[in-house]
Amino acid sequence: MERELKVTCPCCASVLFIDRISGEVTETRKPLVEDSSGDRLTDAFVKQKQDKEKRRAVFDTFKETHEKKKKLAEELFKASLDDAKKDTTAKPRNIFDAD
Repeated sequence: MERELKVTCPCCASVLFIDRISGEVTETRKPLVEDSSGDRLTDAFVKQKQDKEKRRAVFDTFKETHEKKKKLAEELFKASLDDAKKDTTAKPRNIFDAD
């Protein structure tokens, strides 16, 4: 006879292991994914795949944001360079000039 009783909670789908003698909950296993298949190994693979997709989406979003910032910085640099080339009267400030 097994010492532990395995019960699945109908509300949260957690698996509770209950000691038959003392009646205490010895272990609680929450499902890894919402649509749990019941097999923890399969659920672990599904969870890993979902996490990978989330990380890829976050990375892609960050990459797009970085590219937009890079493009904006290049445009600002080109505009400033064009303005500097057009204005020939202004002399660059020398670092050795006294204030």
